[in-house]
Formats: sequence, C-alpha cells, structure tokens
Amino acid sequence: MKSLLLILLLVLNVAAAEALPAPTLDMLVADVLSGDDGPRQARARQLLPIRGPDAAWKMLPLLDDPSPAVSFTAMRILEDVIHETGFRGGTEDKERVANAVFALVVPSSSDRQKEAGLRLLPYVVSEEHPLDLLAALLREEAWREPARACLEHVHTRNALGVLCQGLDAADEPFKIALLRSIAAFEPGGEATGLMPLLETGTPAVQGAALRALARTGDPALTPHARRICAGASPESAFDAWDGWLRLADAMAARGGCWEPAMRTYREILETAPHTLIQSGAIAGLGRYGDAAGVPVIAQALAREGGAVLEPAAMEAFRSLAGREARLALAALYPEAGTTMKVGLLGLFGDLYAPEYAGLLAEGARHEDAGIRSAARGALGRAASPEAVEVFRAILEEAYIQGQDWNPELEDALGQLRSLARKLRQAGDGNGAGRAWLAVYRSAREDTARQEALDGIRANPVPEAFDVVLDLLAAGDLDSLPVDAMVGIAQNAIASGREEEGRNLMDEIMVKLTTSAAVNAAVGVMRGRGPNPGFARAIGAVTRWHFVGPFPWNISEGFSPVFIGEPGVSLDASYTMEDKTVQWHAAESADAAGLFDLFGVIGTAEQSVAFAYARVETAEGGPAKILAGSDDGLRVWVNGEVVLENDVDRGYVLDQDAADVTLQAGVNTLLAQITQRAGGWAFGLRITRPDGTPYPFTLVP
Repeated sequence: MKSLLLILLLVLNVAAAEALPAPTLDMLVADVLSGDDGPRQARARQLLPIRGPDAAWKMLPLLDDPSPAVSFTAMRILEDVIHETGFRGGTEDKERVANAVFALVVPSSSDRQKEAGLRLLPYVVSEEHPLDLLAALLREEAWREPARACLEHVHTRNALGVLCQGLDAADEPFKIALLRSIAAFEPGGEATGLMPLLETGTPAVQGAALRALARTGDPALTPHARRICAGASPESAFDAWDGWLRLADAMAARGGCWEPAMRTYREILETAPHTLIQSGAIAGLGRYGDAAGVPVIAQALAREGGAVLEPAAMEAFRSLAGREARLALAALYPEAGTTMKVGLLGLFGDLYAPEYAGLLAEGARHEDAGIRSAARGALGRAASPEAVEVFRAILEEAYIQGQDWNPELEDALGQLRSLARKLRQAGDGNGAGRAWLAVYRSAREDTARQEALDGIRANPVPEAFDVVLDLLAAGDLDSLPVDAMVGIAQNAIASGREEEGRNLMDEIMVKLTTSAAVNAAVGVMRGRGPNPGFARAIGAVTRWHFVGPFPWNISEGFSPVFIGEPGVSLDASYTMEDKTVQWHAAESADAAGLFDLFGVIGTAEQSVAFAYARVETAEGGPAKILAGSDDGLRVWVNGEVVLENDVDRGYVLDQDAADVTLQAGVNTLLAQITQRAGGWAFGLRITRPDGTPYPFTLVP
C-alpha cells in the first residue's frame, strides 16, 4: 500500500509540473540571481544556454554581481551559450553572440568583464572580425599581456596584424613577448615589417625577431641568424638559437633548400651552446636528412658530454630510411658506447633489415648482459627466420657445455617461442617449423614441448625428420599435413637419407585416399620436376593413344559420332576437309598424369579429341574412375559410358568420379575431351572404392 501511495504522489507531482507554463527568459535570469538556491540555479544552467544570444546578453551584467555564486553561474552559462551556438546556431545567432562577447572588452567595461571577454573571444572570433578593441587594450599597461595572449589564441590574420602593429609602441620586454606570439603564426606579408628588427633591435629583440621570421624558411635569413646567434647574450641566446633551428626546419620542409638546410643543421650541431638546440639539429638531420647525417651525429656523440644527445640521436636514426642509411648505422654500431649499442640494437629489431642480422647475432652472444638482452629482444621482435638459428645455437651450445638452466636461457627459449608464433602469423611456415623444432629440442617443461610439437605438426620442416619418425612410430602420422610430410620425405631422400625417406613415402602413400590428400601431395611433387613414377603410384594412367582434333559444334554436345565410338581401331585414319589425323601414343611425366592437349593434339578451338588406353588387372572387381578435364569429358569403360559431363571449365584433379566394375584381364578406356576455348587438358586415375590405387599395368 505504501508503494502505491508513493507512485500516486509521483504521478501527481509530474502532472503538476507539466501543467506549469515554461519559464520565461526573465524568470531564468532571476533563477541565476537567486544565488545559493541550488535547484533554481540548476534550472537556469540547463535552460538558458538554449536561449542563445538573448541569454548571452543577459549574462553580461551578472558577471559583476558581488555574489560569487551569481557571477560564477553567469560565466558558465555564457560559456555554454557559446558552445551551443557554435554547434547548432545559425550565422546570425553566432554573430550576435560574438557581439555580446566583444561588448565585454569595450573601454567602459569593468575589469571582471574584460577578463571574461579576453578568455572567451578566441572561441567566437572569425577572420572577418575587426580587432580594434583588442588593439586598444594592447596599448594599456594593465591589459596588454592578457590582450596579447588573447590575440595569439584568436590566431586570425587580423590578430597577427594587430600584434605586428603593437611592436612600434612596445618597450623591449613586451616587444619580445609580442614577437614570441608572432612566431606562432604562419608567416605572411606582415613578415616584411619585422626585417628591420634583425638589425636595429637589442640582441634579445633580434633573437626574438629571428624566431618570428624563421617560419618563412627564407635562406637569405641565414647570415642574420649566424650573426645574431654569435652576438647573443646568455639571456637571449636560447631565443636566437631556437630561431635559427626553426629556420633550418622551415627551409628543409619548404623544398628547394635541402642542401642549405642540411648545412645549417650541421653548423648548429657544431656551434650551439645548448644541448636542447643540438638535439633539435640532430632531429632535423634525421627527419629530413639521409645517410650522410649519421657520421655527423656520431661526431657530436663522441664529444665530451655528448651522451646527453643519445636520445635525440636514436630518434633521428629511426627516421632515416633506405639501404645507405642502414649501412651507415651498421657501420656506427661497433664504435658506439654500451648505452648507444643497446639503443641501436633495439632500433635494429624494430626496423629489421638484412644489414642488421650479423650485428644482432653477434650481440646475442656479447659478454655484456645488457647488450645480450637487447640483442635477443630485438631478434625476437624482428620475426626474421635468421633469428631462429641464433636462438637454436645459443640453447644447443648451453646443452653441450652442460650449463645449468638459468633465467637467461629461459628467456632465450621464450623469445624463440614468441618468434615461432610471429613467423607463423607472417605466413612463414618454414621458419615457424624450424623455430618450433628448436623449442621442442630445448624445452624443459611438458607444456612447452607440447606447444612445440603442435607447431611441428602444423609446419613440418625437413630438419624435423627425426621428430616425424617419432610421431610415425607413435601412430601419430594422421596429425601431420600430407603435403608437408611428402616434402619432408623427399628432402630426406635428397639429403642422403634415402631409405628412411622412402619408408616414410610408403607410409604416406597408403594415406592418400582422398582427392584433397592426393592433390596436396601432387602439388609438392610437381615442384620437384617430372615424376611419372609418383603418378603411377596414385593410379594415374600415364600412357594413352590420342587422335584429333575433330571440328565440333558446341551446341551439339556429345551427339555427333567422330570415330565410330565406342569402337576403336588404332590403325584407322580420319580425313576432314584437307586434313587427315591418325592415332599416336603419348606419355605424361606429370606427377598427376596430366596431359596438355595443346602439346599432344595441337592448338584448336571448338574441337574434340579422343584418348584410348588398355589396362590389365589380375583380378576384376569394383573400382572408381577419377578424371579431370578442360573442357568437357565423356568416358567409356569396356565400351560402356560411365561418365559424361559437357561443361566449360578448367582442369582440376579428380573433378569427375564414376563407380565401375573392372574385369580380370584387359579393360579398355576411351575418353572424349571437348575444347571450347582457352586451355585443353585431361587426366584420369583408377582407384579402389576406398581411394587406394587399383593395381593395373598398361597394355601397349
């Protein structure tokens, strides 16, 4: 019951609120003036910003209210109006809000209003707004500094013009402040008015003027920069040198001044008294330079106290690109100090290239533990196949020497595991397999060995032959990819382990019972050259008699009779118009028994050809015909059509399949292959129903 009463009261309150009229602008202003009345102030903060310019003008006098709660709320509402109008308001509303903010800096405004106006003007001023009011404040001792900061943030061309005009009447400290603000702007026509200050000002003013003009990137400023920096006082030196450095940056970026810019960087690096400026010159040599900058930077590092420049040097080196730069960095490494070596090794790992391989391998065995750690970490990040051999050798050497297992060796093993994963992700199955093999041989924990074994299964390599034999002995061959196993066996044969390799091939061959497995194995064997023996082992018919081409109309399909099929006489000849064709024999050396009919028959389109073979089997029984063709195909076995597919396609192993019964003794095979356009090919295998090869011999 109590819950029902609470719900009823809530509904009544909502209904009453909905019945109230919307508050007027004056009501909301009164809410602001309520001071510490939290709910009313909150309502004003929520609703006044959407009233736009009208609310903005109402807030101006409230900024002077003696109650901090009122003036603070008025300022926040004014900020919210600016944000809301800038986001959703139209051009007219934006202009009215800008006028309200400008009204805060008129001469008659209070100090509090001027402070607020100078804070808010950067958010409302556009390129079109005149800035006379700010120019006037720039001439007042009390307001010139906040006016300067406001103009810098306004950042329009008019603002730059006002800052430049203010130079004439400014004393030296404020002139320097104005020039520092001017330096934040993109240079324009106003820059010409600053040129006299390079000659007539005090050293401090000259340095600030150089900094303001630096973004022009004008090489003609270089003699001024050199003179100003040479004559700068300790107090003004940083501005001057920073100006010269900025000039070099602008010259390098603008184009057409690359050589002068590089000379300037080198001169600054050699003569600047501040390490921060020297670091900036090094950064420029890296960002815009080339390999020629490496020895220049190295000379600076070799000076007394040059070690403080190493962070800048490393960033510069990271920016350099190209083989010449890599060679220069590789040449620098032997002469570098220990901390620099560590940094360079990190760079070599992050930006790995073959030029760094030897240095990383050398560093991985260095006597200094810090260098060893940096090099090994870099090798792990580089994800290069060459790194596998480095870690393998480290772990193998530790085993041979009988070293106790220690954290450093554990880290090397961890780097190797990480490297194996990265190589796999990068698509380097061979590198990943070699890495997993090294992990498998060195790991002390079962989890690491199991992960390595899984990696070897997924990425077998020839070096893993002994591991594969162990898996084979354990009856685990099915977990290994067929193509990888074939490659391992063939590599073993080629490397002198012929008996073991052939034994493995024998084990593999009985597994080739699916078209996918056969196709994977064929892919490997084709990469090793002609191999008719393998083709025969998978049941391919590698010798046929061929005749053709016969002109053929695609629309007629297999309807026409060309040779009296299915009857065949190998002594027959066939005359078409002015051409006579006869049967002739051909053999395939392809690993799948594939025949390219362009080579066997000749180039033709809209034609058919026939292939005829006889196979002898010791015993008859169920069998399977598996064939692929480009284009269509019809097959007779012992005079009966067993397969017919009139299609336009490219050749794929075992595209078509047909169950047949072979008779004991001689069986005849006749194939008709159509050619529409493009390639022309044919291949056929005979297997048992379970996919294993059906034993047969070819009859001449």
